[in-house]
Amino acid sequence: MKKPIFAVVVALLFATLACSLQNIQLETIDPQIVFINEPIPQKDQVTELVFKMTGGKFLITPDAEGLVNGTIKYNVEPWEPEFIRRDNYFEIRQVNPFRITGIPLGDVENIWELRLSTVLPLNLTIEGGASENSFDLTGLGLTRLKITQGASDTTLRFDAPNPEILEDFTFTTGASSAKLFGLGYANFRQMTMSCGAGDYTLDFAGVLNQDAVVDIKAGVSNMTIIIPVGMKAVINNQGTVSNVNTQGTWLLTNQTYTTLNDGYTLTINLDMSVGNITLIHEE
Repeated sequence: MKKPIFAVVVALLFATLACSLQNIQLETIDPQIVFINEPIPQKDQVTELVFKMTGGKFLITPDAEGLVNGTIKYNVEPWEPEFIRRDNYFEIRQVNPFRITGIPLGDVENIWELRLSTVLPLNLTIEGGASENSFDLTGLGLTRLKITQGASDTTLRFDAPNPEILEDFTFTTGASSAKLFGLGYANFRQMTMSCGAGDYTLDFAGVLNQDAVVDIKAGVSNMTIIIPVGMKAVINNQGTVSNVNTQGTWLLTNQTYTTLNDGYTLTINLDMSVGNITLIHEE
């Protein structure tokens, strides 16, 4: 039985990291819990939320009582979070995840559990190192979404329409596994995805309110794209990968796969050199 590409690459990554940093160690401490109760800004306008996490486990859910509510639990002293506030800007950050200073000893904990406001428009930026992520963005009024991660396992979902137009949606990750659900509900105009080796599922469940374009550049990957019933989609296979499997009804013309539907158009430009592509048109 073949191992998922993501699992193999991550195993190699951590083996290399352990060898290169084996003489640098960080002591763990008793678990510390920081409680976050950030109020709604006085100015009713687009608010910038920025989260910079070293790595660990990150959960986001909607329906905060304020702007951001929740906890951060950690047991490595340099990972104590910092807070930056000004007008309609709120940032939580830990040490730069891309400047590794040591390997923690013992059982490491770094768990962010945050609830976000659904009552005002948000520009949301998430940066992190190796992490396990569950982002439920249902009901958030997102006008911009930028996610940048190292080797991670991410589930992201929209279960209802985004009440704002998502002008820019960027998802960048290293060797990872990611499942993105309800992307048709995200209400985006432009989405850009750049990913390393891994396993990725993009489910466009929902209804388009305007034409939308997705640009995907991937390394050695397994890529599954799911188009719901009734959505007009045009998928341009612009890379060199030739192993394309389809389910449902597609019209194929010169490496362009099209569903036979009317309405707003979802255009996906897929640039992948090696791997497997599965296109599913639900009927």
